[in-house]
Amino acid sequence: MPIDPTTPAGMGLALLPEVVLSVAAMAVLLVVAWRHDGPADSRRAGWLALGSLLLAAAALAWLAANTPEEPGLGSMVALDGFRYVGSALLLLVSAGSVLSSLGYLERERLVAPEYYVLLLLAVVGLLFMVNAQDLIVLFLGLETMSVAVYVLAGYNRGSAFSAEAALKYFLIGAFASGFLLYGIALVYGAAGTTNIVQVGAQFGQGNLSLMGKLGLGLLVIGFGFKVAAVPFHMWAPDVYDGAPTPVAGFMATAVKTAGFIALARVLYTSFQASLLVWQPILFGLAVATMVLGNLVALAQKSLKRMLAYSSVAHAGYLLAALWPGSPLGISALTFYLVGYGLTSIAAFALLGALGRDGERDVTLAEVGGLAETRPWMAFALAVCMLSLLGFPGTVGFIGKWYILSSIVATKHAVLAVLLVLTSIVSAGYYMPVIMAMYMRPARAPLVYFDRGLAGTARLAVAIGVIAVLAFGIYPTPVLQLANAAAESLIVTAGQLVAGR
Repeated sequence: MPIDPTTPAGMGLALLPEVVLSVAAMAVLLVVAWRHDGPADSRRAGWLALGSLLLAAAALAWLAANTPEEPGLGSMVALDGFRYVGSALLLLVSAGSVLSSLGYLERERLVAPEYYVLLLLAVVGLLFMVNAQDLIVLFLGLETMSVAVYVLAGYNRGSAFSAEAALKYFLIGAFASGFLLYGIALVYGAAGTTNIVQVGAQFGQGNLSLMGKLGLGLLVIGFGFKVAAVPFHMWAPDVYDGAPTPVAGFMATAVKTAGFIALARVLYTSFQASLLVWQPILFGLAVATMVLGNLVALAQKSLKRMLAYSSVAHAGYLLAALWPGSPLGISALTFYLVGYGLTSIAAFALLGALGRDGERDVTLAEVGGLAETRPWMAFALAVCMLSLLGFPGTVGFIGKWYILSSIVATKHAVLAVLLVLTSIVSAGYYMPVIMAMYMRPARAPLVYFDRGLAGTARLAVAIGVIAVLAFGIYPTPVLQLANAAAESLIVTAGQLVAGR
């Protein structure tokens, strides 16, 4: 069936995954309105949410299979491989968040099933961010996601830390939205349109005016808040620390993925000809984020805060992947997002199983001797730490190597050297976790007797760890996928320059 995004019916088909997920979220909300009394109702809502994500994935697969070869320019919704890969990754990590949440919410006595409706609505917003080919659509997707995640961050109403996390995320999110919206307004003033591809056509000769430069700067600041890049990262450790652990995992993977994909589309499509304007900005942000994220993570005692600062450091690596402004850089960014998403969702699921009451007290001493009594949990957490470190044999190593290759291809050594050095620094907080699990004795013989993964969380961790090892040994399928996604984005930019 041909899809013509210039007609209402064609636009409906182009938004099929988002429409399916929105309808499914409303259906789950209706079910929740009738059945919301206990753990069984919460589990039912969780399984319905998981089914909704699978339906959206099926719709996405149909859309990808029926996309026209030349969807044309000027549509508000992108129809390219970059969108499809990003959306598929979002649905995958969101499914991991649902699986991690099923047992966690019951254990923490947070059984209100509305949680899953909010999660689905947040995913709808993220999908719009990824498919947006218009700055207004991007902003609406961002706000849809943000409102749902504000509530999810404060979902543990009995915890003052959770309330603090929600308030901080709300206030900082409002600032970020203000910067982003003002940037959109200035870009509109300079280009006369908010359509990303048409903005690229206006600035295609590198004729970026002062108003356009200011708009670009404010857009980068807005995205910097959302992806927790230094110096806009201040909210991330406290919000991740106070939010329920599956929500923190969702924010560290899904929200970050959508933020980087949207930023990449804006930079490479609208401002590709102004590479020399935004490259120095990304260089400064990447260096500051890698250095500060890794150094501050060294000083953390709580594993949850350590993972929070670690996510800041990984935002620096992703900014470094964006910096070259080349197809290789986009491909490296896509591959790294896949590897980081799989690893982090498993790591946060394990952290949620090890802790209690918000997991603020899970420290190195708490995981001492874990390998003796919970060997598979220790093995899974060790694999996650090694992948985040970038150890050979894991997908994290291939991801960092790919980013280095994209930087070195531009013959720019400084950023590559800094990436390697900061990765070495990260061993100072990843390796002690493994050493504590395998080399330290447990605090007491029965300390881990009640610390185990629920069945659904076990499935999420198993899929994540197997994928981390499999793609670390045989990364070809993901590399091909990342290359195809990058080429589709570059083709769109090329059409702009050619005026087609």
